[in-house]
Amino acid sequence: MVSEQELAELEEQIENMDSSDLAASYGSPEPKKKDNVYKFFREILKLKETWKVGNLRETEIGLAKISIRGNLEIAQYSKIEGLDTISDYFEERARMIAATSMGRKGFLAQLFVTQIRKEQKLKTPMPEKKRLFGKPTPEEQNE
Repeated sequence: MVSEQELAELEEQIENMDSSDLAASYGSPEPKKKDNVYKFFREILKLKETWKVGNLRETEIGLAKISIRGNLEIAQYSKIEGLDTISDYFEERARMIAATSMGRKGFLAQLFVTQIRKEQKLKTPMPEKKRLFGKPTPEEQNE
């Protein structure tokens, strides 16, 4: 059971937390710090384990005889049976397969390039076409 003194201390801590949250909420709102694709890609380039995003072919990666899900199921079963070493082994195999799965097709590189293209399209709207001697568009004919 909780004593009266402990209960009073807990209530005091709750009041202190509430008052500090209230003080922090005053003032103008600050914009959230935005992380862009460039920063994300820069962080990928700084990774120590570059094999996660390497440009490998399927033959270089190797085809797994047991799927990721299969490895995780074996790991879970091994953990239930108390075989922690075997469980750790199969979890590590699943992690390795998943980590190298971004190989040759370059999922992250494709994501980076397509995101840049989308941002460029959003930033630069299509200029309005000016026609001096061309045929008028149907909208211009209605005016």
